[in-house]
Amino acid sequence: MSVTGIARQSVASRVLIQLQAWPGCRAGHAACGSGLGVTVGARQILHLHTDHEAELCLTRPVIDRMRHTLETAEQVALEPHRDWIGVRLETEDDADLLVALFSLAIKAHQGPEPGPRLTECLASGGPGQRSSGQ
Repeated sequence: MSVTGIARQSVASRVLIQLQAWPGCRAGHAACGSGLGVTVGARQILHLHTDHEAELCLTRPVIDRMRHTLETAEQVALEPHRDWIGVRLETEDDADLLVALFSLAIKAHQGPEPGPRLTECLASGGPGQRSSGQ
């Protein structure tokens, strides 16, 4: 898939191009309807909503294990009781962080379906979701 909808020179587009080269990763429209998504296996785990905003389904167990580190990363936004984290993409370091976290997310999604249903990304518009102005 092309990087249509995301500026060709943006950090998000460079992340997308890199991840599409990974085995088993496919790009397409984000399931939430906002931007592009990256699917691994049967699950879409990354949404690139804008040139500078991504959401990654890292899963609550991984977020809980890494909470302190994630909370200290300025480019990461956590929401209580969510499987998804927000990642601001402004620099190449931000892109590197997202790619590293994406690798962890792949591992978190391997194996059988997790017990409780995964929450949707914040752009999905469900209750308690981020408003479009953020």
